[in-house]
Amino acid sequence: MLLYLLDLAGIAVFAVSGVLAAGRADLDWLGVVVIASVTAVGGGTLRDAVCE
Repeated sequence: MLLYLLDLAGIAVFAVSGVLAAGRADLDWLGVVVIASVTAVGGGTLRDAVCE
């Protein structure tokens, strides 16, 4: 259960970093959602590839 919660926390951190990057680029809400999603999925995939 702890590992699952840490996994969710890692995805949330990657999503927040994507939101911050999109906000600095003055994107609209759709751009922010797309960048956050791509960053979260890409970061989670990279983390899974490196850890396993």
